[in-house]
Amino acid sequence: MLKVETSRDLHESTARRAEELFQQHRHDIFQRTDRLFARLMLCQWLAGIVVALCISPKTWAGQSTEVHIHVWAAIFLGGAVSFFPMWMTRLWAGSAFTRYSVAVGQTLMSALLIGLTGGRVETHFHVFGSLVILSFYRDWRVLVPATILVALDHFVRGIYWPYSVYGVLAASPWRSIEHAGWVIFEDIFLVISCLRSVREMRAIAKRTAEVEAGEERFRTIFEEAPVGMAVVGLDQRLEQVNARLCQMVGYTDDELTKLKPCDITHPEDIAAEEHLVEQVLDGKMPRCVIEKRFIRKDKEVRWITRTTCLIRDSARKPRYYLAMMEDITERKRSERALQLAKEEAENANCAKSEFLSRMSHELRTPLNAILGFAQLMERQSPTDVQRGRINHIVTAGRHLLDLINEVLDISCIEAGRLPLSLEPVCVSDTLQEALDLMKPLAAQRGIGLAGSSSLHQRRYVKADRQRLKQVVLNLLANAIKYSPADGKVALDCSENAAGVLRIMVSDAAGGIPEDKLARLFVPFDRLDAEQSEVQGTGLGLALSKRLMEAMGGTIGVKSTAREGSTFWIELPLTQCPVENLVRIRKAGTALTEGDYAGQKRKVLYIEDNLSNLTLVEQLLTEKSDIELMTAMQGRMGLELAREHSPDLILLDLHLPDLPGWKVLARLKADEATRAIPVIVISADATARQIKQIMDAGARAYLTKPLDVPQFFHALEQSKKPKAVKECMAA
Repeated sequence: MLKVETSRDLHESTARRAEELFQQHRHDIFQRTDRLFARLMLCQWLAGIVVALCISPKTWAGQSTEVHIHVWAAIFLGGAVSFFPMWMTRLWAGSAFTRYSVAVGQTLMSALLIGLTGGRVETHFHVFGSLVILSFYRDWRVLVPATILVALDHFVRGIYWPYSVYGVLAASPWRSIEHAGWVIFEDIFLVISCLRSVREMRAIAKRTAEVEAGEERFRTIFEEAPVGMAVVGLDQRLEQVNARLCQMVGYTDDELTKLKPCDITHPEDIAAEEHLVEQVLDGKMPRCVIEKRFIRKDKEVRWITRTTCLIRDSARKPRYYLAMMEDITERKRSERALQLAKEEAENANCAKSEFLSRMSHELRTPLNAILGFAQLMERQSPTDVQRGRINHIVTAGRHLLDLINEVLDISCIEAGRLPLSLEPVCVSDTLQEALDLMKPLAAQRGIGLAGSSSLHQRRYVKADRQRLKQVVLNLLANAIKYSPADGKVALDCSENAAGVLRIMVSDAAGGIPEDKLARLFVPFDRLDAEQSEVQGTGLGLALSKRLMEAMGGTIGVKSTAREGSTFWIELPLTQCPVENLVRIRKAGTALTEGDYAGQKRKVLYIEDNLSNLTLVEQLLTEKSDIELMTAMQGRMGLELAREHSPDLILLDLHLPDLPGWKVLARLKADEATRAIPVIVISADATARQIKQIMDAGARAYLTKPLDVPQFFHALEQSKKPKAVKECMAA
């Protein structure tokens, strides 16, 4: 089982190592000081003999003489005092007993020397010097027996043999006490020195242990790192490498340390790497990261990412580089693979767009006849029974149309082909327009629909106005549809300090269960409401989410079970656009509809679908001022346009002989037909197609199935000259 070292374990390990280093250092000091005293005591013994021979070599009794007892004391007593401690330093160097033996022996040697010199004051300094040298042990405890022995020696000899210690025949006991006091005075400072030395030794041991631990961690990380690592000298030689790097390049560590990085780098990548490394050395970059190629020992080329940083000493002088290398060969291969997949995905997107365009046309063409004739039947005073049946047809047809539109919108967003016109949008105008559009639906269901007073504040957000209104309408429609009878739906907005506007739609529809909130924005998921009376496609919220994200906004919900829900959208606020005061409305009122009174208008409809032709013919029977001409081929339509110069051309894009966009291009290229307004009626509702046709010169673009009021509105608008219409729109 792999054991992971925690910070506590690391601290305890470091503390143990610090104590081990301290004890080892202290033991070394004990041994070195023992050896010092062994030599010192030998020298003192010999010095004592010399002193005895020089000061009192002989003793006289009349004419007879003999060797003085001091000489024999120096030889035999000095040897006895010195031999045992010297022997202990050889046998048990560094032990506590040896230290105490040395302390006692050194003190006795001081007493012997004082006695040999007849108690000379100068010799008493040997006592103080001995205590100082004993402090070399950095163990204050060895001073205790030495101090006690000095005090006893001076006290006893001061009473019975004062001449041997003070050089006088009689001495006061206070003199011994005074001498002991001076010894204790020195001991105080020597003890303080020993304690300080011990603290410094422990601090040094702790720092050393921490350094060792850091070096060990670095060594472990360096050797066991999953990426290649190397210490590179300032001369660009590999000084140290780990096993992973050796494995990456196929060399042994001995072989690599004889090379430079450039020796195993692909020739095309050497210059770029050297340039970046120079910038790091000059301090222009803290580190450099480069993707380059290595050439292995077996000549295989491998891609790696190399990160290089410069290591400096405490004086900020460069010491060496630390390089980390990761093999990215497989990633590089996955990126050629990804490029191919991207190209395939783009091709698939093109095919998808083509399919959606074709599907839009194929579905909208029959739906045009269904909804068109149903709306025509509504205008022909049907009976109550017929009206109910017609209503079912229109409702089902519009439901299918909404489904087609939402599927196309979501597909366009996912393909990144939904054009958005992001500009400052007046929120109050947009929300009021949405409220006005939803009031009939709310009144029909008996739902109270109201907006707060905050809606009257003129604030602007950066959005696509139509898409923003589409999202708000969707949220309002959902709130109204799912609210119980006599329920209430509220529209409100607020802004925060970050400059973000939140628009909120609240209802009392009973709330959404928490376990279903995650499915709320999933396409086609109606949260198990498929069996309810509320109609829907399950795409509205999914489309709203994608539209908000495309406009740089967000959407969310806060719901409380059995109470209600609040759906919100957020968009960044923007500045109010400067109103254009240059244009005036006089140009828009220069021509009125009365200018065309009594004139018969010619309308040419170029369409190959018979049901669509029949629908438009029957719709235009209500307009006595319109004369309709039809053509089922593009070329025939061009001939009729040149021959009759109609006031308006209705054009389908899918024709059997010429595409509609080519017919439009030829109409605009011909001097005789260039000024004739063209309204395109097509089942292709993709935004890209609409933009292309409008840019090519179409006056308007109507999508199938036809919205009859919109159709008649476009006919009325086509009466006005284009320049006047554009000025009024601006």
